[in-house]
Amino acid sequence: MTTSLTDLRRDVEDFLYSEAKMLDEQRYDEWLDLFTEDVHYWMPITETREVRQHRDHVPGEWSLMEEDARFLAKRMERLAGGLAHSEQPRSRTRRFISNVLVTPGPDGDLVAECNFIVFQSRRANSEQFFVGSRRDRIVTSGENWKIAERTVLLDHRVLPRAISIFF
Repeated sequence: MTTSLTDLRRDVEDFLYSEAKMLDEQRYDEWLDLFTEDVHYWMPITETREVRQHRDHVPGEWSLMEEDARFLAKRMERLAGGLAHSEQPRSRTRRFISNVLVTPGPDGDLVAECNFIVFQSRRANSEQFFVGSRRDRIVTSGENWKIAERTVLLDHRVLPRAISIFF
């Protein structure tokens, strides 16, 4: 591994950590600015299959979320404006990002893969952990990076409640 790839991984890690902090601090407008105008944010359902029945997830099939930039903005608008019933009262969240791997992608973009844990707390008796992995395609926009694609894979077979947060 070269020093430049090490530096690049460290820079991408910092980018992902900053993004997590934005969400934890409910800085939704800043978070939305991290995405391209043609972003594809996708969280397919988790299927339990026997080994011989394995198949890859396919966009457009059953999913928990499959959003573009416009729909992400609408979701954030609902959260920020207090219109999301599932977020009354607002959740407290803490995101943990680990095992970040960065590889060069086609056309000069980057592919960043990582694992995450998100702790969510609402009310005295409502605490959840979400565990999974993400795969992001990151592109350069001027002097900044933007997320062009995000795939979120939750490890849960059964979700504890409605998902009103982002990963």
